[in-house]
Amino acid sequence: MTTTSSTAEQIFGSAPKPLHLGISVSNLEESVKWYSETLGFEPARRLDLPEVQFRVAILEYQGFGVELIEVKGSNKNPLAWSEPGPQHQIQGIVHFAFRVDDLDATEKVLRNRGARFACEPTVLEGLGIRYFHIFDNDGNLIEFGQRLK
Repeated sequence: MTTTSSTAEQIFGSAPKPLHLGISVSNLEESVKWYSETLGFEPARRLDLPEVQFRVAILEYQGFGVELIEVKGSNKNPLAWSEPGPQHQIQGIVHFAFRVDDLDATEKVLRNRGARFACEPTVLEGLGIRYFHIFDNDGNLIEFGQRLK
């Protein structure tokens, strides 16, 4: 008897793991500093293509990367630094999220690191999560969430 794997398993394998998240940034050096100092990601690789005014830095933590991309002349997201509500009224990716084991401890670390909070810890019973959002140095939303028991 053959076992049929799901479409997701055929695509991602039996143990899917995100590779990286790409973020267009206004200043590569400032973003590398913010993601290193505030979230603890470690610089892993760099690529500078001055002829096309394109620079990339990949920072990693336990195999997950944040790919920071600076393109000269790029435009700021018009909803950067906006509270979460209006950001969700524009279709497309509006935030990225990390699951954490202890939301209160994560909140404390980020407050001590000077992170700017977009919202306070909130419970969404219907989704089974407690979460909060912060802004990165360019005003992009980052969510931290803990599953409810």
